Amino acid sequence: MILLTLAMFAQERPEEQVNPLAGNEPAIAAGQALYTQNCAVCHGGNAQGDRGPSLINGSFAHGGSDGEIFLSIRTGIRGTEMPGFARFSNNQVWQVVTFLRSLGPTRAVTGSSSIGDAAAGKAIFEGKAGCVNCHMVRGVGKTIGPDLSAVGRNPAPQLLAKITNPNQVFQTVAGGRGGGRGPGALQPATVLVKTKDHKDYRGALKNADSVSVALVDTSGVYRTFARSSLAEVRVENTSLMPGDYSTRLTPPELQNVVAYLRTLDGTDPSKLASGTGVLSWDRLRNSTKEPRNYMTYWGDLTGKHYSALTQVNNLNVKNLQAKWALPLPGTGNTEAIPIVVDGIMYTVGPAAGSLDVLAADAKTGRVIWRFTRAQKVTNPNEINRSNRGVSVIGNRVFLGTLDAALIALDARNGTLLWEKQIADTMAGYSITSPPLPVRDMIITGISGGEFGIQGFLEAYDQATGRKLWRFNTVPQPGEPGHETWEDDSWKRGGAPTWLTGT
Repeated sequence: MILLTLAMFAQERPEEQVNPLAGNEPAIAAGQALYTQNCAVCHGGNAQGDRGPSLINGSFAHGGSDGEIFLSIRTGIRGTEMPGFARFSNNQVWQVVTFLRSLGPTRAVTGSSSIGDAAAGKAIFEGKAGCVNCHMVRGVGKTIGPDLSAVGRNPAPQLLAKITNPNQVFQTVAGGRGGGRGPGALQPATVLVKTKDHKDYRGALKNADSVSVALVDTSGVYRTFARSSLAEVRVENTSLMPGDYSTRLTPPELQNVVAYLRTLDGTDPSKLASGTGVLSWDRLRNSTKEPRNYMTYWGDLTGKHYSALTQVNNLNVKNLQAKWALPLPGTGNTEAIPIVVDGIMYTVGPAAGSLDVLAADAKTGRVIWRFTRAQKVTNPNEINRSNRGVSVIGNRVFLGTLDAALIALDARNGTLLWEKQIADTMAGYSITSPPLPVRDMIITGISGGEFGIQGFLEAYDQATGRKLWRFNTVPQPGEPGHETWEDDSWKRGGAPTWLTGT
């Protein structure tokens, strides 16, 4: 009896539990229904993250094996807002696990590419078919429809079926993060809103509740409307994608487009476009002309830390009321000043252990995208466990981490573009403040004066992450001024550059 009990217990260890429903299409559909009813309120309707973390990248902070995900759902996660779902049967939990696996890069992909000319397909995709007018590929295009930078992980027959019948319902392996529908977001939704002042907007539905409606319109602009300002809201379970490609394109042309799509197996940062995008350099350096926006950590590049808005003053400030709240899970301090550009708020949560970066609708607090990064190395003597926020320029969001890395994200969908290790956090280095964007450069300082680190500034190319120059605040041997540091005092000079420059 004892041996039998121990054997049964051993089989229940998380790393040894095997999903009996892996890859089962009916289980995926059942799991999606359970997810929508029970999980979407925290993790988002498309699993892109909201109050809870994103679940679409195949990475799980509290254990990523099938068995560990099973236990996280069944018993919850202590110290977080994640409850347990003991009311689910084992089969139901496995259905949810199967659905979650269908959203991430771990799902097996079968099928081979159709015969076709990928180069010719790319020309059709960008030209005759006009796909870039809605879809983004490697940073080029718009975010009305799903980002297709990794859509090639799907089988060729499935891609062809989606092109020729865009309103069908099926699971996707990759593609969709930028469009807000997300990988695995099955049913397309188009919304038409008519305002009371007789303006019409049509686009891809992002969020809707009893108070507001959010969409990306056909020009690629993210818009939020209070329902009280609308005369009509019409939601259709149809796609904005044209349904006539089977007649507009010949069979060989369709094969060529599919052949091109099959080459898109992931975002290549070296090929991502930058451009003026979300926030141009000209707008940033003239930010005082746009007081409705708050474009940098300091408010403007001169460091005034001041808003020119006059709507709130010393007479009416007592009447301010909370409009919405957005939980920022994590440990450490929250010291970020949110950046606001054209109605989108970019900010970070507590920095220690795992750092969440997100873009949210400034009117409603709804999360548009979320990027989560686990801290790779933690100094046991780590202090100042905080992050003061991000910088935005072009189509990029930049930030530093407690383990002294500089990160670039796509501002439109939160995709990681590049990451550079700036210094060794085990020697006391960290980055706690946003870097400074200047033209095509991103300039970062460093924290760690308490550890006697050698301070510096470094500039990187925004597009590629290539280091352009370095300035040491404590002159190194051979640098001007080094002789003014007696003996070897330069080795313990400190002089950190921890706060965002001007």
